[in-house]
Amino acid sequence: MHPWEAYQGIYLHIPFCQHKCSYCDFISYQGQDEVARTRYVKALIKEIRSCEAPLPVSRGATIYVGGGTPSLLSLEELAAIFSALKEKGYFNAPREVTLEANPGTVDEAYLRGLRALGVDRLSLGIQSLEDSELRLMGRTHTADEARHIIQLSKEAGFTRLSCDLIYGFPTQTAASIEASLTELMALGPSHISIYGLSVEPGTVLSHKLQKGLWTLPTDEETGAMYDLIMDRLAKGGYERYEISNFAKAGDESRHNLIYWHYHPYLAFGAGATGFDGRKRETNQAYLAAYERGEAPEIEILSPAVQREEMIFMNLRTVRGLSLLDYETRFGRSFELDYGPETEDLIHKGWAKREDGHFRLTPLGMQYGNLAFEAFITTDREPQK
Repeated sequence: MHPWEAYQGIYLHIPFCQHKCSYCDFISYQGQDEVARTRYVKALIKEIRSCEAPLPVSRGATIYVGGGTPSLLSLEELAAIFSALKEKGYFNAPREVTLEANPGTVDEAYLRGLRALGVDRLSLGIQSLEDSELRLMGRTHTADEARHIIQLSKEAGFTRLSCDLIYGFPTQTAASIEASLTELMALGPSHISIYGLSVEPGTVLSHKLQKGLWTLPTDEETGAMYDLIMDRLAKGGYERYEISNFAKAGDESRHNLIYWHYHPYLAFGAGATGFDGRKRETNQAYLAAYERGEAPEIEILSPAVQREEMIFMNLRTVRGLSLLDYETRFGRSFELDYGPETEDLIHKGWAKREDGHFRLTPLGMQYGNLAFEAFITTDREPQK
């Protein structure tokens, strides 16, 4: 069986947070009390138990608990969710179990409890190690609390730690980014995700920029930040394996690679989107609608869209697109389907053919979204 013929991962969405960050447009709700969380967990477990997956779930399928801030749930609530997955046979010797956590939301006992539940990887929302930047971002933690959670996680037995940083935020400079990154690498996480700021409509950040209250760094300044980040991470032993992700050898995110390799995955929770290779199902985002069990939105993907999505998702990775995988999956030649597009990217120095793969160069990764546009279509069938 090919990996795209079975679900390779399971995503669980926990849409609660202490405070909405200024840049965030994720599906999350702040200020929810214990009653609301209990009600949501019951709905989540009900969805898991009632799932009738059209594909088999692979033995070893990864588990990823994201949000929001999943570490706001109690250990008992997480145990109940994992128990429901086990009842369905979905929690079956997973290759990786990741939980997102924010500084200030956990203590050592909680972290040891996560290890006992089978969580073997933490994704920590650090974002910066400069207090002034954290306040502007709307983060609820301090730099000291960020340092503390990394140390606590190690003491609790987590050898696989991922930390996020953002660059390009108002008031950030190349010097402040260098300071945060240098200190973070010294703290020793095995994985670092670096995200260039994206201004999303409806966020506090967008409002502040429109009002002229905040100003973004210039393109030249963000370019300098990018170059510095690439240089420091490489010198620090973090190997780039995807546009925004860097890891010590063997510590890549196995779950996120499922997305980038365009393999199927199940998803549970409000606003969560699952993918079976031919269609996407997105749950209702509003808590009340989700908890009532209202039907998800379904997007049927045409064969052309499937091909193009597989291309640009794989191009996010350093590995690139396997030409053999493309031909086996679709019964077509990538070179015949996209000859002019590939030649144009190669001519620009943004891509290359190598070892049976088509992949972006470092320059192509810097301009990834522009490179992906060569493969994006509007040929989408209406929702049903």
